[in-house]
This record gives sequence, C-alpha cells and structure tokens, in this order.
Amino acid sequence: MNRIGFINELCSAFDLTADNIFALGQKHGWLEYEDELFGNDEITRKHMARILHMFLLKEMGICDIPDIRKAECLRDLYDCRVCAGHVAQVYLRGIMDAKSLGADPGFLWFDLEGTCESSDIRETIRHTVETVRKYKTQRVV
Repeated sequence: MNRIGFINELCSAFDLTADNIFALGQKHGWLEYEDELFGNDEITRKHMARILHMFLLKEMGICDIPDIRKAECLRDLYDCRVCAGHVAQVYLRGIMDAKSLGADPGFLWFDLEGTCESSDIRETIRHTVETVRKYKTQRVV
C-alpha cells in the first residue's frame, strides 16, 4: 500500500474528511510535505509509525508514554534516531509489533524499512482505533 492509501484508510477509520487531507494533516502537524510528495511510494514501517504517532498526538490529543525504555528491546530502535520516538510510542501502545528474528525470541526487530501487506496495515489501523477508544474511555471515567 502506498502512503496515500494508508493515509486515506487511517482517515476513513476516524471519519476524518477534508477537501485536501494533506493540507489538513500538515496544518495540524501529523503529516509532512514528504507524505504528499512521495504519496505513491510504498509506505514503510517507520513512516507508518511516524504518521500514527503524530496522528495520535496532534489529531487525537493522546500524550506520549513518558518512559520508552521498554522499547529498547527493539534492536533497530535507534537505527533511525529521528524515528525512534515514533517507533517506541506505537510499539509500546501495541499498535505495531516487532518481528522476532532467529532462534532467540528476545531478538526483536521493528524492521524500519520493511513494508506490510494491506491486511496487516488494516489491522494496525484497527489497533489505532482501539487505542483511541481506550484512551477516551479512561479520560471520561
């Protein structure tokens, strides 16, 4: 799935519509110009993590988990220092998972440059919707 498809699926899941979703997302701070510029490129896991994290933060008002040390089990967490915070937030919230490589179940890999099947992306968006519902329910109580 390309970035445009991912962004459209995410917005659809939250009934978020606009004449220009890229302009809205950039204005609200959860999309970057590169998302529109490279919209036809296959979306990578690191870009999904960034978009989802910033969407939760800027559009849904969900604060970051302050202590991300539990995400340091991901061997490639700091391979992209710009992405590390985004990856940690979606991993710790259970929105995106890690891959176990090799015989050692403790060797977890996020696979920053990897891509996902459309069904996996839809599952990730479903986890995002559940995260928002859970957060909003906790705030009401």
